[in-house]
Amino acid sequence: MDNSGIGGLERIRQDAWLQTALKFLRENATTANLVGLIGGVCALLILLAPLPEAWNMRLPFYLVIFVWTILRPRVALYLMPIAVPWGSLDIIALGGLNLNSADVLVGFLAAGWLMSFALRPARQLGTSMNEAGPRDRESFKSSKVSIYLVWAIIILLGTMLLSMLAAINISSSLKEVSKWLEFLVLVLLGAQYIRTRRQVWTIIVLVCVAGITQAMYGYFQAFFNLGPEAFIRDTSLRVYGTFGQPNPFAGYINLPLSIALALMLLGSNWRTRLLAGLSAIFLAGAEYLTQSRGGEIAIAVAALFIVIVGLPLLRKPIALLALAGLGAVEVFFAGWIPENVLTPLFKYLGLTQISFVNPGSADFSTAERLAHWIAGVHMFLNHPLIGVGIGNYPDAYPAYFITIFVNSLGHAHNYYINIAAETGSIGLTAYLLFLMAIFVTGGSAFQAISRRCMQVKAQRSTEIPRVQTPIGTRNKLLFLLKPLSRVADLKGTNEIKNILKNDRALAIGLLAALISVCVHNLVDDLYVHSLTNLMALLLIILIRLEGVTTKVGGTGGYIDYKQLAKR
Repeated sequence: MDNSGIGGLERIRQDAWLQTALKFLRENATTANLVGLIGGVCALLILLAPLPEAWNMRLPFYLVIFVWTILRPRVALYLMPIAVPWGSLDIIALGGLNLNSADVLVGFLAAGWLMSFALRPARQLGTSMNEAGPRDRESFKSSKVSIYLVWAIIILLGTMLLSMLAAINISSSLKEVSKWLEFLVLVLLGAQYIRTRRQVWTIIVLVCVAGITQAMYGYFQAFFNLGPEAFIRDTSLRVYGTFGQPNPFAGYINLPLSIALALMLLGSNWRTRLLAGLSAIFLAGAEYLTQSRGGEIAIAVAALFIVIVGLPLLRKPIALLALAGLGAVEVFFAGWIPENVLTPLFKYLGLTQISFVNPGSADFSTAERLAHWIAGVHMFLNHPLIGVGIGNYPDAYPAYFITIFVNSLGHAHNYYINIAAETGSIGLTAYLLFLMAIFVTGGSAFQAISRRCMQVKAQRSTEIPRVQTPIGTRNKLLFLLKPLSRVADLKGTNEIKNILKNDRALAIGLLAALISVCVHNLVDDLYVHSLTNLMALLLIILIRLEGVTTKVGGTGGYIDYKQLAKR
């Protein structure tokens, strides 16, 4: 029997099946589906693998976050405010480095950014969307990150690498260098993924919410006295959150607290001020319970900055109070004020009866801090050029301790002395230039936002020109409708003014938060527990706030200032 026809039919059926399968693969083998499939298979293998119980739960969790951030790198920025305070609960030891979830998120962000170069633009795929997923970002030039800020960070990293020539412990140096590398990655890449005003305020809300959760945890510690005996001062426990120490916890709380204070004092409407005020109350209570003198001084300086910059009418009274304060200091040094009048203040600051040989409970912390300052100064004087090596202060401390303070606290309790001791005069100069670049960049962004506020305010105050009543019924009807459109225009202008006023208040709060870090670093080292990542996030929010201030609609629509000028 001749079955050639049947065999040909079978071949046709096989070819049709292959074509159908290839068509199905072409339609469904998208990047998202492939990444999701690979992630699901890996998660299944991890769950079935004979791993320790902690890793059986940890790896699938991080794998889900990894897939999420690969598809939407901006998610890493949304999770960062939560990962910084709470990520220290999950430490990953890797090659001598202790990583937490905030460090992992920076790596995921970089991976998502690199993925954008492997994806074709959507217009080449025949779709109407030009940007999606990892490609949903600005170019570096459009991200408004100043080139001098980038160079300042690179130079600071260069001086840290140079100081490693004198390092005793290379592992400690690598920990510090990796910290500032993450800072650089967040500034360069994070700014590209913040494109709309809604994204800016989403991150700010997450920063404040994360701060409030830490404050509540601090209240829990205070209420149940959950802490070591060493943290008890005057019969009350100094709260420390998840930071292990009260001082860095106070420094962290100051960041959202500065933002909340600025929005409470300078917000454009009662809803913003009320929510910010409630947040400030929760955060200020936790700040008080830390009993951190450095934190309290830092938030006081930040609040003073907010009032001076945000409320110009109070500048003259504040200037008069400052002059009166300087006069009081001069009178005190002249001997006209008895010393016992200021004794309570000096006692609160720990500046009375300081002993390096036999310190008491009241002055022990101050004496210990001063001892570490002196040791850091001696390190700098002995290694004035490149220091003892970045991150090597505790390793070099045994050769420089004084009196009874033989154990190092891990840093000099003054970051300016610490960076000078570890990286020498070259590193100290680079760090000061880095701070200058931060505030020049932030100040420029604030001035740009303020100019836009003034532009809209001037437009709103423009008087409606008086016109004569037209002749004719039709012209009169058109004339009656014109004021209604004018009212709508004024209402839109007023809404824009309120939005820009909130943006200006936020910019002042962000600058105040960065100032609080600089002030607190005079008596401590706040670059711990991934706080550098949170600083970088607030910095890029401040930078991008200038670029997205023109995007105020619910969908991120633009304001055309030229059209506003024509109204």
